[in-house]
Amino acid sequence: MNGFTERIEKIVSPAASWLNNNKVIQAISKGLMMSMPIIMVGAIASIFQNFPLAAYQSFLSDSYFGQLLTTIVNVTTNMLAVYVVAAISYTYCKILGNSDGFICSLLALMNFFLLTPMIVIGEGFAATTNLPIEWLGAKGLFTAMLVAILTTRLFDLSVKKNWTIRLPESVPPFVSKAFAAIVPGFLMVILFGLIAFLFSLTPYNDVHHTIYSLIQEPLGNVGNNVWTAALIYFLSGLCWFFGIHGIAVIGVVMPIWIAADAANISALAAGEAAPNIITFSWINIVSSPGGGGATIGLIVLATFFSKSQRYRSMGKIAFVPSLFNINEPVIFGFPMVLNGLMAIPFIFTPVINILLGYALTVMEILPPSNGAGSMGMPIFLNALLNGGWRLLVFQIVATLLSIAIYYPFFRILDQKEYQLENPDPK
Repeated sequence: MNGFTERIEKIVSPAASWLNNNKVIQAISKGLMMSMPIIMVGAIASIFQNFPLAAYQSFLSDSYFGQLLTTIVNVTTNMLAVYVVAAISYTYCKILGNSDGFICSLLALMNFFLLTPMIVIGEGFAATTNLPIEWLGAKGLFTAMLVAILTTRLFDLSVKKNWTIRLPESVPPFVSKAFAAIVPGFLMVILFGLIAFLFSLTPYNDVHHTIYSLIQEPLGNVGNNVWTAALIYFLSGLCWFFGIHGIAVIGVVMPIWIAADAANISALAAGEAAPNIITFSWINIVSSPGGGGATIGLIVLATFFSKSQRYRSMGKIAFVPSLFNINEPVIFGFPMVLNGLMAIPFIFTPVINILLGYALTVMEILPPSNGAGSMGMPIFLNALLNGGWRLLVFQIVATLLSIAIYYPFFRILDQKEYQLENPDPK
């Protein structure tokens, strides 16, 4: 068993460590998480906008509140890429050790808009130039991420190579930083303007259409597949087993799942059916109540049914954090790391939940995600907001299933620990 574990560790650990330490993936993951409040506000506005009550809908259509809710969705979910490009650029700049994150995010926004095709409506003095909201939301997310990373790398390179205007030390720092960004800003305008021109010569006409058609849409088809989701959570559990944070693996597909959430929110706000089952909010609610490994069942067993003092104390400590999907006390205190017996339920319980939840959603027993559940929201409440009473019932069932799966494995460890605490008198 030890030899097999060592062989698996040699395969998994280098790849997982690379993902965990990769600065680009860190920046994208943290930037997307910084954008979660925007997604939540848009999702909740969409819920209020589509509340299925005739009198309420009549009230919205006859009052300003209906227009207000539409505006909220438009400036949050339907402009998500704008917030993401700024958040990722700011985060990446900080990760690279550059203190000018705010200026870098402004340059990233400039470059993103430079690549976004403008629409001119009308002629002469009556003509207006408009930004198509289509590319400012979910469909523009991958372009936003690429622009943020490229802009930040170029800005960091410019600063390190001293391609900046340097002012005397007597000048206030905010003025010096603003002038220092002028040369990098001009260089980026030239570069991104050239990129926009070259892509205008392609059959796709612009960068957004190209990236969405060739990268984002194909990756979305792969990432929104139930077997991909099951594999990702299997690998995430395997990483936890070796003491590597499982978010390193989930971060790879997080952009795809968040884009799917944004697409669902936009569709529901427009009165259309949600197009995606596998989304970031759905996967968090369905797969792992209580945190990675769906350990809520284990914590319930330890808190209320443990014979040993050690595991009962551990359960009491971990119970409240687990309600907010925080289970590091269990993972490192139980521990789950390199625990061959507990690895079985820890790795496979989320996979079972995903497959079961997906099947029930396909059969239309469960509703698709509306994007309103976030990682920091308490379990049960996140399910209720995300999919109503049906998803709440599923999460309760998933909790009971977690208890049933963990029970035989926990019983073995608890019995051994109890015997150590209460040795037979000789």
